[in-house]
Amino acid sequence: MKRFKPTMVITIIILVILFLNAEAQVTNGLHFTRGGKNFWYGADTSVTGAPAPGFESLTNVPIDHPNVACNSCHGPTDANGIAYSTSNPYPGPGCVDCHPLPNYTPLSENQCLGCHSRQKAEATTLGGTGYPDVHRNASTPLKCWDCHVNSTENFNDMHGDGTIYKSQLEPGAIKADCQNSGCHTQLPGSHSSYDPHGGALHCSACHTRTVIACYNCHFESQVLHGIKRAKQQIHDYVILVNRAKDGKIGTATFQSLSYQGNTWVAFAPYSAHTITKNNARVCTDCHVNYGGSVAAIQQYNSTGHIQFATWNSNDSTLSWLHGVVPLPADYQRSFKMDFITFNGDPSSPPTASKNWSFVEGDWDGHQLFFATPLTKVQMAKIGFDTTLTAIADKPTGMLPATFGLQQNYPNPFNPATTISFLLPRSMSVSLVIYDIHGKKVQTLLDNQNLTPGNHSYNFYSEGLASGIYLYSLITDDFTQTRKMFLMK
Repeated sequence: MKRFKPTMVITIIILVILFLNAEAQVTNGLHFTRGGKNFWYGADTSVTGAPAPGFESLTNVPIDHPNVACNSCHGPTDANGIAYSTSNPYPGPGCVDCHPLPNYTPLSENQCLGCHSRQKAEATTLGGTGYPDVHRNASTPLKCWDCHVNSTENFNDMHGDGTIYKSQLEPGAIKADCQNSGCHTQLPGSHSSYDPHGGALHCSACHTRTVIACYNCHFESQVLHGIKRAKQQIHDYVILVNRAKDGKIGTATFQSLSYQGNTWVAFAPYSAHTITKNNARVCTDCHVNYGGSVAAIQQYNSTGHIQFATWNSNDSTLSWLHGVVPLPADYQRSFKMDFITFNGDPSSPPTASKNWSFVEGDWDGHQLFFATPLTKVQMAKIGFDTTLTAIADKPTGMLPATFGLQQNYPNPFNPATTISFLLPRSMSVSLVIYDIHGKKVQTLLDNQNLTPGNHSYNFYSEGLASGIYLYSLITDDFTQTRKMFLMK
């Protein structure tokens, strides 16, 4: 019987430990756990780990619904080119989702882009032929794995680092960044000698040409027939937020949805692959106080709101703001976007169509994770009129010309929110809260005589469950109802 040498035994033990560690690393990675989708979608925060419920709280459709299956993340075929079976179209996870077996090579970016469809659109369809990217269009083009490497224990974007993350946006989940992995460790030119922002801006704020969104998913098509349908892709804009990852101002985008008359939008940081080297933004692209023409800021200063997306009913088209769109501190009140719904056959192929119609101009629920809006100080530095930023700060010297029930703030809320309305003259007013079924929950005002002007009242939600509530302003001449979302 052949005896093992001690050194051989030690080598085998080390190899086994490394294998087990590597296996744990892979199985804890987001490509394996697929936990990122439910973090945003799920209603049960004890399961998702999210600080607030997702869109499921409005739809009551679970993420593992056979036609939703958001947590199944792979392209139409495995890496060997074999289609996933119709009887079990969402298997896995497994190595063959990404790696051709049995040799695991050669890797193909097409397999990455089967899931990461926004990155595919950036390169191929946006603007007709796609947007250039300094990394993708280099003389030796960089591949996904050149930046999201797996070469060291603590830098494993593809397979994870052994920690179970809730989302790829959670700090630590994605290590790749401009100044990581030996790339831009020293900033060139004026960056290294003079930075007027003092390191407060992430590279993306100036060098990202555009982010992308598929505007207004029609969730009925998904639930009924497993069809992903949105009005269209929109681009040629960047939303600016404070990133939780490093505290710097960087780019963000959103996903908006409608389902059975309910609406939702989720904002998040977004690293687009549309990086430009020599045509980065200059001061006037962001600063109206330096002579820039920034539509979002000019609109806010003029009206107190940013109407980001507008549905044009006359010709059934969507328009949106282009360029830099800073997310203001009071975005829950001031950032507006029109929500729409598809009126055609939900089983029809998702082609370009004008068969859409307006639903509402305020969201019923929203999320902003791993980021915060710009502060009032930051807003002032780029030319916002911050006297408009809070409801209490609005000028009240002039009497309003018309009635108006404003969106509650904050929304979603917990435990309290403020409801404001405008009266052009003295009158008797009722302000009533209802649940989504029309049952009266609370009466804030009952035929109370009020003077003209801007009035605000607080609503406290003690004893109420999470969900959609309605609030109605009722006078002899005017009645208006809005939705608000209690999120506990």
